[in-house]
Amino acid sequence: MKIEDILRKHKKNVTPERIRIFEKMQEFHIFSARDMEENFPEIPRASIFRTIKLFSEVWILRRVNLESGVEQYEVNSHKHHHEHMKCENCGKILSFESAFLCKLLTQVAKNHKFQLREHSINLFWKCSECN
Repeated sequence: MKIEDILRKHKKNVTPERIRIFEKMQEFHIFSARDMEENFPEIPRASIFRTIKLFSEVWILRRVNLESGVEQYEVNSHKHHHEHMKCENCGKILSFESAFLCKLLTQVAKNHKFQLREHSINLFWKCSECN
C-alpha cells in the first residue's frame, strides 16, 4: 500500500510527517495515538490526532475495539479482512481470517436493506496458556 497514492486519490496533502507516521503504523499490529506520540515526540500531539482522523476517514486505518479504554487502530489491509480474539487474562491478541463471516454479514445486511460499510467482531476468551 503506497500512502502517497492513497492521499492523492482522496485529494489530501502528502507530507513527510504523514509518510513517517504511516510507516511507523505499519510496524504495529494494533496501536493507539499514544504509541504514535511516543515514537514521534517532535511531532505535535494535535498533528498526530489529525493524521489518525484523516487516515480513518480515507480508510487507511480501521478502528479496533478491544475494550482497553483507549481507542486503538490497525492499518486497513485490503488483502484480507480479519477479526480479533483477546485473552481476558493476559491481554494477548490473536487475529483470524474472516472472509466467511464478512460474506455472511454482508448478506444479512442486504436482506435487511442495509449496506454494510464497516464491521468489527472481537471475541474475548482465555488463551490456552491462561486456561
